[in-house]
Amino acid sequence: MKVNELVRPQVADSAAGLAEVATNVRRCYHLTGISAIAGVEDYTEGIYHGDPQADYHEAQRRQHAYLLDELKAGPGFRFLEIGCGLGTLMSAARARGCETTGVTISEDQHAVCRAKGLDVLLADYRALPKEWSGVFDGIVVNGALEHFCQPRDAIGGRQDPIYENMFRIFSELLDPASPSRRVVTTALHFRGSPVAPVKFLRSPFLQLFDRRGFHFAILHRGYGGYYPVAGQLERCASRFFRMVREVDGTQDYGFTAEDWLRMFRRALNRGFGMALFRHFLHDPVHSFWFAASFLGPASQLWQFRGDPTPVQHFRHTWEAVSC
Repeated sequence: MKVNELVRPQVADSAAGLAEVATNVRRCYHLTGISAIAGVEDYTEGIYHGDPQADYHEAQRRQHAYLLDELKAGPGFRFLEIGCGLGTLMSAARARGCETTGVTISEDQHAVCRAKGLDVLLADYRALPKEWSGVFDGIVVNGALEHFCQPRDAIGGRQDPIYENMFRIFSELLDPASPSRRVVTTALHFRGSPVAPVKFLRSPFLQLFDRRGFHFAILHRGYGGYYPVAGQLERCASRFFRMVREVDGTQDYGFTAEDWLRMFRRALNRGFGMALFRHFLHDPVHSFWFAASFLGPASQLWQFRGDPTPVQHFRHTWEAVSC
């Protein structure tokens, strides 16, 4: 399928900024095959109902059910997932009888999804086929939103315009005659004031005594992206969507991150360790920062520890406003 612009962005995205998004995301998810060896096939939180001992895979199934229920998805529902990962949510939607379509910018994830027989397009969500305009009943962005804005975007004052343009694109993808016309997003948020984006770009070793700067610099090198703050998405969505539900999933994400660490450790002797070593030979810098996010500084886990936690995670349900 030839990819054309669905809509020309009304935000001053530089070519360098778009390239940074693509590079960071692709490097981050080049570990796709490695994480799957450990049984990790979803890259955001499950739903644990307050029980950290709950089964990881059951928690993920609850998350899938929640997201689809929020869309009111059933047989014949035209479902779009932006940032579709390994296609686990798409598979759950297909099991409900939905017509499923996915989008990813990761070649690795695209290959896995296609091998599962899923209809997935390798593209940036800002450059989708024109014929997709107005054809979907509902959209999910489950954990991908943190990648849409990068620290340099925030430095350039582009964070709000990026989110506003994102919601505009979502509104144009939805069928105006659909009875659903909902979008569900899940995203990490800074708790309180945002961390200065320059700290993400500065070396962690120059921020040893600045806890937030140190950890977010590591996370940026391992995963890329920059977070919104509470209320920012609602403000940016207001021309196109109203928020109908907000659920705090911070504890769930913390339980999930701890499960990831346990699963990675258990899989070290089942091929995971060797696969990670091969990735290290291929990309030693990224491998180092990814490992640092779980071991040593454990920045991925740090985000969800303490009271209050440094970040919050929200599940948001959005309903398109009448034009």
